[in-house]
Amino acid sequence: MNTINFIFGCHSHQPVGNFDNVFEMAYEQAYKPFMDVFDRYPAVKVTQHFTGPLLDWFQAHAPEFIQRLRQGAESGRVEIMGGAYYEPLLSAIPDRDAIAQIGMMARFCEREFGQVPKGMWLTERVWEPHMPLTLGRAGIEYTALDDTHFLIGGLKEQDLFGYYVTEDQGVPLKVFPILNRLRYTVPFHPVHETIEYLREHATEDGLACAVLHDDGEKFGIWPETFHSVYEEGWLEEFFQALTDNADWIKCVTYQEYMEKASALGRVYLPTASYHEMMEWALPPQMQHQLKFLKHRVSQDGEIAPLQDLFIRGSFWRNFLAKYAESNNIQKKMLRVSEKLDRLRGKNDPRVREAERLLFEGQCNCAYWHGVFGGLYLNHLRTALYEKLIAADKVMDDIAHGKDGWVNTVQVDFDADGNDEAILENAHQSLYFHVVDGGTLFEWDYKDKPFNFINTLTRREEAYHDELRHGHVQVGGADGGQSIHEMVRAKEEGLENFLIYDPYRRVSLRDHFLPLDTSTQELWCAAQRELGDFHTGRYHCTTKKRSVTLAREGVIHQDGHVLPATVSKTVTVQPRASFFEIRYDVAFHGSELVKCLFGVEFAVNLLSGTSFDRYYRSDDADLNYTRLGEMGCDENLSHIALRDDWQRLECGFRFGEPADRIYRFGLETVSQSEGGQERVYQGSVLVFCWKVELAPDQSFSQTIMAEIVPVEASAE
Repeated sequence: MNTINFIFGCHSHQPVGNFDNVFEMAYEQAYKPFMDVFDRYPAVKVTQHFTGPLLDWFQAHAPEFIQRLRQGAESGRVEIMGGAYYEPLLSAIPDRDAIAQIGMMARFCEREFGQVPKGMWLTERVWEPHMPLTLGRAGIEYTALDDTHFLIGGLKEQDLFGYYVTEDQGVPLKVFPILNRLRYTVPFHPVHETIEYLREHATEDGLACAVLHDDGEKFGIWPETFHSVYEEGWLEEFFQALTDNADWIKCVTYQEYMEKASALGRVYLPTASYHEMMEWALPPQMQHQLKFLKHRVSQDGEIAPLQDLFIRGSFWRNFLAKYAESNNIQKKMLRVSEKLDRLRGKNDPRVREAERLLFEGQCNCAYWHGVFGGLYLNHLRTALYEKLIAADKVMDDIAHGKDGWVNTVQVDFDADGNDEAILENAHQSLYFHVVDGGTLFEWDYKDKPFNFINTLTRREEAYHDELRHGHVQVGGADGGQSIHEMVRAKEEGLENFLIYDPYRRVSLRDHFLPLDTSTQELWCAAQRELGDFHTGRYHCTTKKRSVTLAREGVIHQDGHVLPATVSKTVTVQPRASFFEIRYDVAFHGSELVKCLFGVEFAVNLLSGTSFDRYYRSDDADLNYTRLGEMGCDENLSHIALRDDWQRLECGFRFGEPADRIYRFGLETVSQSEGGQERVYQGSVLVFCWKVELAPDQSFSQTIMAEIVPVEASAE
């Protein structure tokens, strides 16, 4: 009788910063019922990988589940797979942190499950050729990757039923191919399709091995899967089929299979991930071109089987080029990691606290975007900033002791070849981008910790075409589709929100605007810019307590090109949770200048519709206007964004009242597992003053930006 070995693995993860009710729902609808069914079928074995955020949650809220996994491990039916504890992408973090996080997971597994894992789950199966060396140094002997990696490495489909050995600098690593066919049939197609596929690849010598290792969430919390997997009994039927066919389907763990079979050979795998990830990493237009090419190839029966070998997208690191916000978080994480590495020799327990915060801030989900919300989910970005800023503050306390310090540095923070400026004290950090309008792109409040400019620019995504062309289903779907195959929307009319920003939505962006500019034009990013300052390059000079950004540019008015200069100096005092901006604007042409001078700020307090987040002013009753509402206020010397939930207020005071304050919410249209949806990404305010100046006249203005705890302001 021909037989086949079958490795069935689940990788289960919830991001750092996800809502507690989501953890609970995932536990009740996926992780616990999966094990309930599993316990009834003793012939079935499973490899389980749970990430650190889940393990932390289990310990706090469901310790019996930890014990249940331990019992499964002791019985030999559950193999515990390791990983980097807080599920970072290894290609995005320093090797020293990767090794430390893998070690953190190993210690947890040994303590709680009685096993030190020799295998690890590689986050998102993002592979780079240097990884065998990193994993080897961490004590890892094997991992599993998508069959995509092996196909583009030159292997054929029939070569994927076993494992291979790869290496870097002589350090070996065993790698198993995860079969894409099984990823799509389980649990979305009838059980018999999977059984028939296994039968087709069973062999007389019994050494063939088929690997299915995929998200545990597809068994209960992907759309409609709780109904199909449990209520309709898909998983029960699957485990029964494995039991009924146990004479020729041998359920094994990775460890058991490696003991009975040798490697199929040596292989060198190119930089890759699964097909969808490599597609998502491309710019939208190139995604369209890739899909078009794949469609054309699929129509040719002779070359269609070759598409996985020769047609693929980009690799994960391209997300750092595609999204400035992703790059921002990643480069901040690297800066915090480097700072921590300099402190590791200190015998101070706070160093270990900072390390854990850093590791939590390396959780991968908000660093990229695909079918899940990821980067587009503001609460996930907020969680990463919270951990990284908190780690930074712990290290500041170690390094400075007292809080009466101010520091300024110029460094290429975002690795774009140009120096940025960082101005900070014990309570806040300000990051300035010189080449992009002399803007403020990060404003960290260390006492909370919170980044007020954790905004996201509205940009085109490839899936927006489905909205434009009406190819979207509003509402639910059945459980017969993979999450990668669904095209759904959570509400009607999303196509009306497909507005794209011509520049990154950050702060201190300088505008010269016509007097008749409207809020609607600014919201649509359709305003007419009279100057070249809003995206121009500024010159930066620093002092101990200040950063000055200056530009010589031009204003276009009535067919004339008028030279102008803008200089803005940002000053921070010791112990202050506010900063002052002084603007000096001068015109040097031969004509009278009549326009609006505007300073744009973008602030994200996480909700544009919540009743507990609203605008207020010391000068006027703003009627608790919510942060997502569009409008224009006039003649105010103060405006603030209040957050009663976080008990914080971000306020602005002007030396001379602003003639107009335009305001509107930023909402993106993004893809998530439940369909395309609107997500609030911040509020934009444009503070404007009417300018009417003769040649060689100048104009000055001051703005104080302040962070006020709500308790203090209420008193």
